[in-house]
Amino acid sequence: MLRTRSRAKTEEKFLNAVLELVAHDGCCALGVNAVAHKAGADKVLIYRYFGNLQGLLLRVAESRPWLPSLDELLNSLKLETDQPAAEIIHPLARVLTHHIRADRATHQILRWRKAEANPLTEHFSKQWKEVWQKLSEHLSTGLDYDAREAWKRLTELTALIIEAELCDERVHSGCIDQIANGIVTGRVTPAATTTDYLIEDQLPTNLL
Repeated sequence: MLRTRSRAKTEEKFLNAVLELVAHDGCCALGVNAVAHKAGADKVLIYRYFGNLQGLLLRVAESRPWLPSLDELLNSLKLETDQPAAEIIHPLARVLTHHIRADRATHQILRWRKAEANPLTEHFSKQWKEVWQKLSEHLSTGLDYDAREAWKRLTELTALIIEAELCDERVHSGCIDQIANGIVTGRVTPAATTTDYLIEDQLPTNLL
């Protein structure tokens, strides 16, 4: 029992060490020696408990949600059916941007996700794509094909603009308004997302 508790505490130290290193120096700071030093534990235990550094990073990646859920995002806004898309997408962008900036590790992972391939950045990228896909599907529920496609383009652009801003590359948000012009909103309640779309209607992941 004592050995089990000791292992659990050591594993937690390794997980926290990864998060601290990423938060302060980004993914480039990650290495077996650096993590072990930060955790104050023998690096051999990384291999014993997680297989290797990649196994440790995967455990960290799966240990928490990195982004708000669809319901959390929808509940943070006051939405109405047929509300202009621009009145929704800008507040959504602010909520997501604030959420990511509020956690230094999450912010760094987003900044590094295109430059460093590891379980942390890959897991975050998957969640990043999913949150925009779900938003697009949900907010365009009940609309015709053209409106759904317009919502996809709008969410793709918004995702790119948010990421650019979080990487210190400012993009004028007026281009969002140009695409959002004339788009209305379908479903606004935080209910289950739709699952009956055709494959060709799904959000293209190669653009995010």
